[in-house]
Amino acid sequence: MASTPAPVSLTIILPADVATALRKAATERGWTLESLAADCIAQQIETAIRHRVVLERIEQVDGALIEMATALGAIEAAGGEGIDLSAFCRYRKGA
Repeated sequence: MASTPAPVSLTIILPADVATALRKAATERGWTLESLAADCIAQQIETAIRHRVVLERIEQVDGALIEMATALGAIEAAGGEGIDLSAFCRYRKGA
């Protein structure tokens, strides 16, 4: 059974204009300033996590492309005259 994560307490100091905008938005909608700020922080954290995952995946794809290029280069260097290397790629030259 998964345990419940412990809450984290943060103290933030916002510039006056940001605090005013946050307070106004919360008041207009009947929310508390703290709940709106917490939602904003949670959304930003989610965005940051997704961004990092995308960067990790791009690095994985780059690594796989390098491995594939190295393998194809080794096949060609080994005298793979009988091997049609165009079959390794779905994008055909001149297509």
